[in-house]
Amino acid sequence: MELELQYGESRGYWKYHAPGKWFRQAKAIGKINNERATLLFDSGADVSIVDSTFARKVGCIIDESQRQECVGIGENAYVTEGCTKIKVTLAGSLVYFFHAWVGTLSGQDAILGMDFMVPAGIRLDLAEGTLCLPGEVRIQLSGRRPLYNGKVIPISVDRSLVILVGRSEEIPIRS
Repeated sequence: MELELQYGESRGYWKYHAPGKWFRQAKAIGKINNERATLLFDSGADVSIVDSTFARKVGCIIDESQRQECVGIGENAYVTEGCTKIKVTLAGSLVYFFHAWVGTLSGQDAILGMDFMVPAGIRLDLAEGTLCLPGEVRIQLSGRRPLYNGKVIPISVDRSLVILVGRSEEIPIRS
């Protein structure tokens, strides 16, 4: 099967569950070293980078003896200015201490890549526009609205289910 993908076109799941929805970057507000920060969660990034101006503003000590060459930011290879240890706070009380690279960024105070998200137990739910933290705590991504109303109750199924096409399964809900 070959498909010619057109700009703005939706197929499969997205065509029926989020028609016409345009997906933006996965940004959320958190804190770095107790200072409000715009965080870009990038599942395509192997490393995390904190903006150098922001890092200095929040008192980070930058180790300039270590540098990292990154590709994927602009057309040319990008070299970081050093690395630092940061304190990332999400959902008000979930705190992570983490080593990140320091470099010049625009549009956000930090890019948090897979080197942060996997050990932190964070995943992106782009269909719902949320950042899923451990314990199914969810943070709404910046500029997103839920696709459903407030009457929806998220559930977790404690057993494997195989539901055949056209069939249904009843699951008891516990409070």
